[in-house]
Amino acid sequence: MNHRLLGSVVSVLLLAACGGSVDTPPGSGGAGGGDDGAGGDGAATSATSAGGGAPVACGARSGGICSGEEFCDFPDDSCGTFDTVGQCSARPEVCPADCPGVCGCDGQFYCNACSAQQAGVDVSEATSCLKPVGGDYAATYWAGGLDHLVVYKAEPETDACVTLYADAPAESAPEGFDVATLPDTWVVTRIEKTSGAAGCAPGASKPAGEAVRATGAAGSLSMDLSGGTSMPCTLDVDITATFPTEPATALLRATGVAVDNGCL
Repeated sequence: MNHRLLGSVVSVLLLAACGGSVDTPPGSGGAGGGDDGAGGDGAATSATSAGGGAPVACGARSGGICSGEEFCDFPDDSCGTFDTVGQCSARPEVCPADCPGVCGCDGQFYCNACSAQQAGVDVSEATSCLKPVGGDYAATYWAGGLDHLVVYKAEPETDACVTLYADAPAESAPEGFDVATLPDTWVVTRIEKTSGAAGCAPGASKPAGEAVRATGAAGSLSMDLSGGTSMPCTLDVDITATFPTEPATALLRATGVAVDNGCL
């Protein structure tokens, strides 16, 4: 046996017998705490550093605030209503490209739940995204072998006009368009952007400037029909359109837009 090691063991035994305390250095392989950390403090430290701590409550009632890398995940996507307490969860790093359209707890439109969570908010079907956004809305309708609906959004501040065209009956939407409509015989066939807010209304002269067509769109278009016919009286729109030129997006969001010639 190594004489130095034997001397150390004897010294420890004598000190313990006299009521002294023995300091065991980290990683020395004391009882229940070997180098692999099994059953010792090393295992507890690893669990904590790996996120094994208690979940953080969030929401108005809890008073908790999530970090910049998290979002407050509420049960049943309640958005914290009725003092519901949520739990901080990690924001997703990668999201799918599909865009059925969801409404965030902040009242903003997102392509999907993952995109909303990535932005730091939960989603809920009970939250309305149909708050009017920057512009004057109007719509017109006329019937024929192919029914037509046109929605106008005039933006005086930027002197721009965004025009949405929908047709019924129509079979399919253009590539890149994912707009839910009610009834489903209607399809949003194109969205254009021009300069000239003054001419952005039914019966007005055509807006000035060359029209730029949207390359994609996502969201929803719903309408109130008169007496169960295909004639829309009012409509709700919540659509984000993307364009190849700046500004790259345009948001059409409004409720109860009256449709010219839509009701008798």
